[in-house]
Amino acid sequence: MTSPLLQINHLKVNRQDTIICNVEEFEIQPRERVAVIGPNGSGKTTLLRVIAQLESSYSGDILIDPALSQSIYVHQTPVMFRGTVLFNASYGLICQGVPPQDRETVAMTALETLGIASLAHRSCRQLSGGEKRRVAIARAAIVKPALLLLDEPFADIDQTGSDAICELLFSLTETAIVVASPQPVPHQLDCRKFEI
Repeated sequence: MTSPLLQINHLKVNRQDTIICNVEEFEIQPRERVAVIGPNGSGKTTLLRVIAQLESSYSGDILIDPALSQSIYVHQTPVMFRGTVLFNASYGLICQGVPPQDRETVAMTALETLGIASLAHRSCRQLSGGEKRRVAIARAAIVKPALLLLDEPFADIDQTGSDAICELLFSLTETAIVVASPQPVPHQLDCRKFEI
């Protein structure tokens, strides 16, 4: 049995004397896909923030594999950089020093998979919420992180867009993926369900 990428025990996050996240035990195996399911306010986003090391005020034990230094968290409302869709999708590859022609090819392939290649040269200021979410998922996926954390990636997405996101995520065979959602995620992602 392989060692988990991440293991959490007895996690509690308090805000103003109120527990906003309470997880007794949670772990992520390498290349595993996990759906964290729960109603609004159940602590899904907080759990993802703890995993992404964006939360420091909590109690409990968290063991993190060094490989998780390469993890990406896509927020519910993704941040877009100034510029075009193609620039945003390519941003991680730009940071990695990938040559312009190579990164454009990779980014365009991801945008095509997500059904938004026609938006490549549009300003991100002109995108809908669902389109921004797909651009952010493309930007995160193409750098192939060890762990990809997605906070409600299927919100504001129609069935065609949902299927396209699943196709892109399913191609990340070496990436562990955690999806937070208030309802069950598409079955084709083949996720282990974790209720919170």
